Order: sequence, then structure tokens, then C-alpha cells
Amino acid sequence: MSEGRPPGIGGVARRLGLRVKSALAPSGDSADTARSEPDTTGRTTRRDTAATKKSQLQAAQAQLEQLTTTRDELRQQRLAVQQVLGAEHGKSVQPRLKVEKTNGVPSFVVSQRMMQRIYGAAEDPRAGLDGIGATFADRAGTARFARSHAVPVLDESDVAPEAVVVAHAFKGEVALVEVRAPQGVRHFEADGTDPGDIRPAATYDPAIAQPEGFEDICAWSKTLSRHIPRPYVQVYWSATSDGPRVHHLEVDPDRIPALTPEWDKRLGLAFDGAYSRYLKQPFRRGGLANRVPGGTFTPEEIV
Repeated sequence: MSEGRPPGIGGVARRLGLRVKSALAPSGDSADTARSEPDTTGRTTRRDTAATKKSQLQAAQAQLEQLTTTRDELRQQRLAVQQVLGAEHGKSVQPRLKVEKTNGVPSFVVSQRMMQRIYGAAEDPRAGLDGIGATFADRAGTARFARSHAVPVLDESDVAPEAVVVAHAFKGEVALVEVRAPQGVRHFEADGTDPGDIRPAATYDPAIAQPEGFEDICAWSKTLSRHIPRPYVQVYWSATSDGPRVHHLEVDPDRIPALTPEWDKRLGLAFDGAYSRYLKQPFRRGGLANRVPGGTFTPEEIV
């Protein structure tokens, strides 16, 4: 026992302390209410932030998946070109670095404008760097070229009737045939199918008839374009009493039809295929990077 402290004083002090603590504490109901209704403001904010981030992540993953699919499709298209060129050289595929082609999503207008910039870099833009444009600068040159491939053409002395049919040809392939009339325009695929209204800037007229000799127009246009070292040409045809006749050829056409996105892509794919075939001859003759140092390539060289 401590000296000077009355007996039992420690117990009394402890009991008083407990009573004071009990009086100052919240009532049982209040404590239960506080425990049952916690402050959730912070938790709600964190949940909203997490949900937003999750949504953004899912959108980014979907976009990445779409871009990956597009990349894989482009790789497959490039591989197809490599296989075509490889077969011409006794290989399963042509090395990627030796394959020249347009890049990105195929586009007819973009591809042709690219070629026009190349042709325009020549001293004589109308002739182009390869000089081919000069061959078709007049009717005489066009007539000689057409007759050399047994394709009917208007005589130089003929009064040229209006060209009403335009074949859009891609180095041996015809992707679209345009038929003009005073009231509008109508298009046909090479098999005669009408794709409908695919040219927003022109009036589509389904009443325009398929031209006489349509199959011949397609076949002859393929022949002519196959022997012109340009990926895309326009073959203009006139209707005569003797059947269709070549009116003239545009090997560097300024007038490029603005088509719907679907058809711009379709003709862009046709352009890419034609571009690979267009490069086949100079590659085999060494006109590209495989040419020995100091070598040259001229249009007169043939495969």
C-alpha cells in the first residue's frame, strides 16, 4: 500500500474514470448508426474513375484490334504481289524489299495523282519520263499503235464521232466501263454488271443501254493497256456503223472520276495490281535497284 493514500482510493478513481468516459462516448444508437452509414463519397469517386479508365482501355483495345486486322490484310495483299512476281522469276515469292507498290489503303485517285507527279517531273510532262505520252499525242500515233495490235481504230481521215464509251484499264485488266449520254452516265463492270450509282458528282441514268460490242470493247481495251507501260490508261471508244472503234487513248488522264469510297478502293486495288505488273518489265531488265551500277533502262527494251 502506498504511504499517505487512503484505503480503496485507487478503485474509486478507476470507477470515476470509467463513468466519465462512458458519459462522453456516443449513445449506443448513435454509434450503431455511424457504423451502419459510413462516408462513401470517396469510394464512389474512385469507382467512377475506375469505370471511366476501363471504358477507355476497352475502346483502345478495340481500335488496336481493328488496326491489327487492317495491317494483316495489307500484308496478305503484299504477299500475293510477292508471289505473282516470284513466279515470274522461278521463286516462290519475290523478296519484299524488291517489290515496289503503293503504300497504305488502296485509293484509285491517290494512286493516279501520285503517278501524275512522277510524269510531271519530266522536261516534257506530256511525254513523261518514259516518253510514252508522245506516242499518243495525236491520232496518227494512236492509230499505228492500235493497228499493230489488231484493234479497230478510227482512220486519221475520218470525222471523229463523239467518244461515248471510256474503258478504265489497268495493265491488261478492265475494272470499269463508263457510258456517257446527254442525260447522264452509267457504268458497267467487265462482266456487264451495273454497279449502280457509284459516282456522286455525275447523274446516274439506269436507262442508258450497254454499248454495242461491249465484250469486244473490254477485250480490246485489255490488249491495248497490257502493252502500254503505264499502270492505268483510259481507252476512248466511238460507236460507228462498223462497230466500236478506238477514238483515242489517255495514258496520263487529267480527268479522274471521283467514285464512292467502296469503288475508289476497288479501283485502287486494281491500280496496285497493275503497278506491280508495270514494274515487272523494268525489274526483269534490271531497270530498278537490281540493275548493275551505271546501267540504264529505256522503253525500247522488251522482256
